[in-house]
Parts: sequence; structure tokens; C-alpha cells
Amino acid sequence: MAEYEKTTLDIIVTLIIVTLAFLLSGRFDVLEQIVDLSRQYEAYELDEVFSASVVLACCMLVFAFRRIKEINNTKNIIANKNQELLKVLEEIKTLRGIIPICSYCKKIRDEKGAWDQMETYIQTHSLASFSHGLCPECFEKQMGKI
Repeated sequence: MAEYEKTTLDIIVTLIIVTLAFLLSGRFDVLEQIVDLSRQYEAYELDEVFSASVVLACCMLVFAFRRIKEINNTKNIIANKNQELLKVLEEIKTLRGIIPICSYCKKIRDEKGAWDQMETYIQTHSLASFSHGLCPECFEKQMGKI
């Protein structure tokens, strides 16, 4: 059972108990009986206990309503974060598994069996892009040919 449902159930049960207490106290004059008992047993201070119980019940209701509000706010935050994560996951492309590559020309075989340049394959299957240049060794080789 979700936290929200538990708190709602707590509030409903509390309201039912308070309503029953109200109806029973009206039917049996509970307050008058409490006053009579508190006069008879002044040492037990029953009227203070009853007043404290009413205040406690009200505080519990306030707490329950605040808890529902916190839960709703948390649910909204989580839903927003989940939406953000789903958007990011849609944008992510990853290379996984074994990639067949020619050991001589470095072309990669795609899912359809065609051989593509490494740059083309990686750009198609990921978010990476390439910028071409020459490493120092290749630069020396190419300048030597010129």
C-alpha cells in the first residue's frame, strides 16, 4: 500500500473515531459524566486528560494532512526527475557488444552486413562526431612522400 494511501486511511479512521465519539458523547452526555467523574476523583484530573486527548487528536489530524502534502510534493519531484531521466535515456546512444572490424582497412560491418568506414559507423551508432588531423608519425610519412 502506498504511503499516500496509508496516510489517507489514517485520516479517515481518525475522522470516523472522532465522529463516533461525538455522536456517543451527545447520546450519553459524556461530558457531563466526565465532569462528574472529575469532581469525584479530583486527584486523577480527568478533565485535563480529556482536554489533552482532544488536543492530541487535532494535532494528529494536522500532522496527517501535512504528511499528505509532503508525500504529494515528493511524488511530483520524483515524477519530474523520471521524465528528465527518460529524456536523457532517449538521447543516449551507446555501442555495445562485439563490433566486427576489418584488421586491415579498419572498416566495420554493420547489422545489415555492409562494411562502413569506422567514423561513419560510430557516428551512426553513437552521439560522437569526428575531427580529422594527422598524428606526428603520419605527418612525417606524408611529408616525406611530398
